[in-house]
Amino acid sequence: MPNVEVYCTVSNCHYWADANHCAAEKILVTTDEIGEIYPETVDASETRQIVNQHGPTEAHGCVETCCKTFTAKKQPPAGTPKRMGTGTAATGWKQ
Repeated sequence: MPNVEVYCTVSNCHYWADANHCAAEKILVTTDEIGEIYPETVDASETRQIVNQHGPTEAHGCVETCCKTFTAKKQPPAGTPKRMGTGTAATGWKQ
C-alpha cells in the first residue's frame, strides 16, 4: 500500500490533524451519487461491497466526489471551557 499524505481542510472532522492532514488510516472517496445512497456509517471497509453492487464509479470533476470517511467531532459537554492557542482540532477545540 502506498504511503500517501492526504490533506483536508474540514476542521470539524474527527480525523483533521496538524497542518490540515487527514489522520485516518483509510479513507473512502466516492461519487456524490453513491455517497448519497449509503448512510454516514459506511466507510472504507465497505468499498468492496459498494463496487460489487454498483461497479466502479465515474466523476466528471472533483465537485462530484465526497469523502465518506468524514466523521464529525464530538462536541464538548455544555460548560466545558474551550482550549486556547493554536492547537489543532485533532487535539482540542479552538475558539
